[in-house]
Amino acid sequence: MDAGVVFDLVRLAISGVVVASGLILMAGGAVGLLRFPDLYTRLHAANVADTVGSVVVVIGLAIAAPDWSIALRLLLLAGLLVALGPMLSHLVAQAAHAAGLAPITGRYAAPRPGSTRPSSGP
Repeated sequence: MDAGVVFDLVRLAISGVVVASGLILMAGGAVGLLRFPDLYTRLHAANVADTVGSVVVVIGLAIAAPDWSIALRLLLLAGLLVALGPMLSHLVAQAAHAAGLAPITGRYAAPRPGSTRPSSGP
């Protein structure tokens, strides 16, 4: 085998591992989005996991890029994602706070499947 072919195979394998790890991080953010109780904790889970996960995916794509100019553009996109992700999340949280949405305070107990609550009506 030619050394260039081996280098390309190794580069694509590393790229696949990096992209897969980014997708796993993004899946963890999706689980947090479904699992947490209020907007603020859901927003935190989605922001942290999706920002880091999307940057890792874009870096993996930059590793697999066939040309240096495409790889540079993808790395600039990763920098843009790092800058915009937290800012947009902060804007959503600030708008929710301004609208009067309060976070859950105190200890949160998730409802158990199959449990019945006593009625609070008359």
